[in-house]
Amino acid sequence: MQLWQLPFTLSLLTFPWRTLADTSFSQSSDYSSGALGGGPIQTFKSSSSTPAAWNFVVPYNDSTAGQIDPGFIFMAPRGTDVKSPGALIYDKNGDLIWDGTQYGQTLLFRTATYQKDPVILLWTGAIAAYGVGSGYDLILNNKYQIVANFTADLNGTLADFHDTVITSNDTALITAYQPKTWDLSNYNIPNGWLLDSVAQEVDPSTGKASFTWIASDHVDVNSCYASPGSSGTSEDNPWDFFHINSIDKDSAGNYLISSRHCHTLYYVGPNGNVIWTIGGKNSSVTMNANTGFGWQHDARWRNNEKQISIFDNAGTSWEQDSTTSRGILLDYDAAGNSVSLSTVWLPFNQTVSESQGNVGMMDSGNTIIGWGQEPYFSEYNADGQFLYAVQFGVGDVQSYRAYSFNWTGNPTTLPSVSVETDDSSTTVYASWNGATEVVTWRLLGSTADSPQLAIPISNHSRSGFETGMTVTDTNISFTYYQVAAFNSNKKITAYSKFVASDGSSHDPAANQTIDSSSSSGSGSSSSGTLKNAIPGGLVVPVALAVLILSVH
Repeated sequence: MQLWQLPFTLSLLTFPWRTLADTSFSQSSDYSSGALGGGPIQTFKSSSSTPAAWNFVVPYNDSTAGQIDPGFIFMAPRGTDVKSPGALIYDKNGDLIWDGTQYGQTLLFRTATYQKDPVILLWTGAIAAYGVGSGYDLILNNKYQIVANFTADLNGTLADFHDTVITSNDTALITAYQPKTWDLSNYNIPNGWLLDSVAQEVDPSTGKASFTWIASDHVDVNSCYASPGSSGTSEDNPWDFFHINSIDKDSAGNYLISSRHCHTLYYVGPNGNVIWTIGGKNSSVTMNANTGFGWQHDARWRNNEKQISIFDNAGTSWEQDSTTSRGILLDYDAAGNSVSLSTVWLPFNQTVSESQGNVGMMDSGNTIIGWGQEPYFSEYNADGQFLYAVQFGVGDVQSYRAYSFNWTGNPTTLPSVSVETDDSSTTVYASWNGATEVVTWRLLGSTADSPQLAIPISNHSRSGFETGMTVTDTNISFTYYQVAAFNSNKKITAYSKFVASDGSSHDPAANQTIDSSSSSGSGSSSSGTLKNAIPGGLVVPVALAVLILSVH
């Protein structure tokens, strides 16, 4: 495939972030040089969200734009230069869709199917200094409500952040880490401690495990590539010999487990025995030309278990084994007991990502590669051809993974409104965190101190996460402003509160209800009809305005 090698330089930064508008950048030298800070952010009038701003270092063009997968980007920026670490959903223009940073810094963040419904998986908890997690896995429905909260079934050991996969049987594959005493006298460490890797399959509804695999029971701790160094001396400083970072399950009921520190994929049966290995010091599967990998992440079965995708880091903080990280797709020949190289995805700037990263293959055939510690992701078409690359920071900014998923969000919250007034004009700003179905905002006003009647002012196409609307009817002195959200079927899906320029607010009027029998026609929750846009008790001129302002 074609290799993209463009010059790119990071500079030292003197401040962590610079506030920017709701926008993305294209080949911005100010952004990439650090002139805008280590982690440029977007800000809004109607929301306190401060998501990372994007810079398209390699933008898409007329020939590539039509090949881009239409899904949303799921990522979770983190690092000292990230103002608000946590889960974020963007559209492909870099406009925010959902801010999930209320759950704190996370690494695992993706969609799945659970009990036949589309859901979000999100890990929350504490991250230890040696780079593993102790917390809980959350399953959120498309209203962003928690429908399951579970962790490891390990006598008090909690779930790690490295991976969670929902199986076709609605079980969850999770990772965990357990410190334990271990004989490390071979390394001249008295009273040694091991950080053992654990894979489990648990029922999210009960928290009970049906499968538990502990690395040290099946793998020689001396067979991997990360020596203890200064670790292994205490429970707070254990030796992470294996470092589990992904788990997958095939149709035969066997598990594919990735060990970063062993440079190995382990194919494990339901009884825990290792059936075969790919990579490492003693691969039992023959590895043909250019199939080697090291310090890898995110190993997944693909194409009916005929292929395996891997993010090949090719290095870590203390060692680099190649000039660049890469995504790879291996053809697995079970009969011939071998793997061959099918596809390689390379970064635009040919660099080693020392940690994290993923290969996000999509139903469309496209692939998103998240470059882990390097604050980039890039998309490739079904032929493996490079389409574009996005930078989302320049300092200490990273995202464990980056994905593109189709997603329909129907939040139970109300849209948010902010009103700014000066001597000459009034502008109303509207946003709705997590809503994917808003096509048009209707701006309404009220002249009452306790608003119950809403007068329509104007309609505005949604533009990015936040839409600004200038009040054009200067013949009426409005005390409060409100917005109504319309979907593509011209149905009202929500009303905001009435909000004044001083920030005071009132709930929507009692008769501003949403008809639960109405359908949005695009997978969203129930929505109202156009007749609900204006309360029925208004005078004739307002009723006429409803006809004039019908959504187009």
